[in-house]
Amino acid sequence: MSLRLNPAAGRSARRLFWPALLALLPLPAMVLAADEMAEIAPLAARSLLLDLARAGSRLVAVGEHGHILLSADEGRTWQQSPVPSRALLTAVSFPDSTHGWAVGHDGVILSTGDGGLTWSRRDHGDDLAAIYLDVLFFDASHGIVAGAYGKYLSTHDGGRTWQASRPVEDEVHFNRLTRASDGTVYLAGEGGLFLRSSDQGVHWMREEVPYPGSLFGIVPLGPGAVAVSGLRGHIFVTAEAGANWERREVEPKVLLMGGITAPDGRLVFAGTGGNFFLSADAGRTFQPWQPAGFGTSVADLLATPDGWIVTVGEAGAVRLKLP
Repeated sequence: MSLRLNPAAGRSARRLFWPALLALLPLPAMVLAADEMAEIAPLAARSLLLDLARAGSRLVAVGEHGHILLSADEGRTWQQSPVPSRALLTAVSFPDSTHGWAVGHDGVILSTGDGGLTWSRRDHGDDLAAIYLDVLFFDASHGIVAGAYGKYLSTHDGGRTWQASRPVEDEVHFNRLTRASDGTVYLAGEGGLFLRSSDQGVHWMREEVPYPGSLFGIVPLGPGAVAVSGLRGHIFVTAEAGANWERREVEPKVLLMGGITAPDGRLVFAGTGGNFFLSADAGRTFQPWQPAGFGTSVADLLATPDGWIVTVGEAGAVRLKLP
């Protein structure tokens, strides 16, 4: 998806909440003094949040104005961490309970070694044009960052140095990185791009998803099996390592940003307008669900051990009970 917006449209686009659209706004509309400390805001947990990760017993959420929030009670309450940036943060990754990484606009890369309580800059501050859309770390030293216009970095020394490479030749937007339990890494992007790696992102194999639009959500279902979601309610499932993709029809046809497997085994995709789609048969069929009183857009979600889900998006961080 390639969007070209007038800089004056920045404020209205933020109200509409479309993470992919936010990521591609012209730079002058979105620069928020990336090298300044984020303000501690009493209502930060209700502001725009774009990604969510688990760090041991904590949940960590990131979003606008450099907000990073921690929850020690599965999303019931949140506290804000001091962050040395006011840039829009789009993604967060924790390979263990203490080491974490967050990325976003203005080329910002942040790291923590204490479970998210404090954060440090790991970028050089010299690439303000870079828009990072996702980050995935495999341990405290090895990780990858992906973003708009084919931006792709890797590190093998905990972010002290970064190496740029090109998973594909086209300068497409890389929207989502996901690692399966067997170690397979998936990368989804615009133009139906879907890549698979068995060596932590060093080499990639392209799979032909039968859809030319942008893909965002990735949910591994088992060895070789995966479900992906994207624009206009598109969901595709393969059980054969990409050999055969099958489309699943859902209504309404909204943008589906993220997905998870719930503790009870159900597959859950979520997107704009508070629309969720649930599958109890490994993605063969989906049932729509719209929680009562909840109508805002969701960027990401995470399951809790007690059968709830925590969502982040337009309304900030919200706990919902699955039906």
